[in-house]
Amino acid sequence: MTFQIFPLSVKQRCLSIIILLFSTCSVQANDETKLIEQWLNLEKQKSALTAAWQQRKETLEQQIILLSKEQTSLKQLIAKNHKNQSSVSEQRELLASQKIKLEQSNAKLTTQLNSLSEYLKSVVTKLPYPLQQQWEKTLSKLDADSNSVRLEAALKLIKQAHDFDQRVVFHTGLIQINEHESILAEQVFLGLAHGWYISKNKQHLGYGKSIDDIFKWQHKDQMSIVLTEAHLTELTNILKNPTSAKYVQLPLAITASNGGAL
Repeated sequence: MTFQIFPLSVKQRCLSIIILLFSTCSVQANDETKLIEQWLNLEKQKSALTAAWQQRKETLEQQIILLSKEQTSLKQLIAKNHKNQSSVSEQRELLASQKIKLEQSNAKLTTQLNSLSEYLKSVVTKLPYPLQQQWEKTLSKLDADSNSVRLEAALKLIKQAHDFDQRVVFHTGLIQINEHESILAEQVFLGLAHGWYISKNKQHLGYGKSIDDIFKWQHKDQMSIVLTEAHLTELTNILKNPTSAKYVQLPLAITASNGGAL
């Protein structure tokens, strides 16, 4: 196979060069267009990323502010809690100390009440009979479990004895004359120490006082003092009719140190 080369004219050569240049420019233009489109796409992506980051940044800043406030609140709460715990510990220690003192005081009070209760029980028989009857209603409370109940009972007994001792007491009740006989008698007590009685029928009379730790009646034939029906009748009439009150004289028995009566 053989090729024939034909010579070109100047016009044809120029046309060929123009066509070649145009083709080259066309290729370059297409490349530049693609590059411009890529650049525009990158700019759009950049703008979108910038806008998204700006929005995200604001959200993060707000979260940081909230977290900072929450952290501050937690610190304050922890500090307050520590302070409260310290205060609670102090109060607990104070209460424990007060409890110990209260228990010690209560133990001391128990010891004192034990002694007081034994004493009050031991003097019951020394008291005039009406007062003994009053005390019987309260004595059992001296053995209660509660110290407050025991103390209240002891104070009540002491007050009853004090009130009885500060006045003249008129009482009507039974008096045992002997093992087989009791009489109804009007009784007069001067405080805790002395008492007199006269029977309703005026047949019996006597004088009473504490002898050998027991309040005893000395009947008419046992007395070491001179006591008459007139003495006691006048006294009981005055007590039953206070408007007719006047001074009266009554005999007393005073025990000497050797046991005799004066």
